[in-house]
Amino acid sequence: MKKEDKIKETSKTDKKISKPDTKNNIYIGYTEKVVTVIVLASLSLLLGIYFIVKSIDVLSAINVNFREKSNVDYKVFLKNNEFYENKYLEKGMTYVASLIDKINAEFNYTFDIDKESNIEFEYDIIAELVISDLTKENIFLKKQYTILPNTKEEMTSNKIYSINKKIDIDYDYYNKIANNFRIKYGVETKSDLNIYLNIREKSKENNSFELNNKSVMSLSIPLSQKAINISLDYKDINKTSEVVKNSEIIVNNYIYIIIGSILILISLIELLYLIHFLFITNPRKKSYDKFIKKILNEYDRLIVETTTAPNNKGKNTIKVDNFSELLDVRDNLNLPIKYYIVNKSEKCQFYIDNKDELYILTIKKVDIEKQK
Repeated sequence: MKKEDKIKETSKTDKKISKPDTKNNIYIGYTEKVVTVIVLASLSLLLGIYFIVKSIDVLSAINVNFREKSNVDYKVFLKNNEFYENKYLEKGMTYVASLIDKINAEFNYTFDIDKESNIEFEYDIIAELVISDLTKENIFLKKQYTILPNTKEEMTSNKIYSINKKIDIDYDYYNKIANNFRIKYGVETKSDLNIYLNIREKSKENNSFELNNKSVMSLSIPLSQKAINISLDYKDINKTSEVVKNSEIIVNNYIYIIIGSILILISLIELLYLIHFLFITNPRKKSYDKFIKKILNEYDRLIVETTTAPNNKGKNTIKVDNFSELLDVRDNLNLPIKYYIVNKSEKCQFYIDNKDELYILTIKKVDIEKQK
């Protein structure tokens, strides 16, 4: 290809990127843009985190104590007889089995915790008939009867809760079962009717701690005994326990929360912009490199790459609009065209230094982007 043809071809290419009017524009290079966005995003993120951290208090885990107390009270109602004027006998006495009609039992349970809480209580009352040998080591029969089905109650935003239940126990009914077993099979037995109040406490989901506790109150009634005095044994609940309260996060400044959230959102937007910018500008960056490479390849004998920036001090600076014009100047003055990289892959200058005159062509990536 002749030199004149190359000049014409390059001239056509140069016209595509003829220098626009940038007198009122501030040029920010590719690297400067990336660094600026990264700095702004980092500052927004750090400030956002700072405001959010300042707006909250984290309370470390502490122990929460709770106490359980119970009492079993009962009255033994008697059949009609000529000895007792009262219809019933009080708790803690001895009783003649053949005079017992029914037993009225009252279970009282109190739950007390240090912190206002939401607790679910689930309980039932079960009667368990146990028939064994005289040593009570070998059990012949164990059978359960439901006196009170499973029941649920809730304590809401409170510290103390009580459960009080009264039941009537048909003593004759269970006593006859025990007697019939002994008579039918001809074995010596000891029989007891054990009454259990099973209580389960469980913390609700909106509590700051997890509670899962079980407690049992019991009342033991001997059966299958003739014309002798009997006693009733009972077991109360009286204990103190603790649960670990989870760490709490308390917001003490909602304005800081809002400011921090906005700053973090801004940092995310800046990060998305940076990702978009990198993906969008990468092809344009290649277009710039491709264009410069084409000039350097075609006119490598005429161009000298230098690390010295053009110095226009005391010189008449003549701005050239395209590379073909700079070639004309080179042909007329017979001087080399110097190539200086201002910002890699962003901006460069081709210039001819002729004593008191400086001919200069500036090519920017942004110019190519605008033309594209």
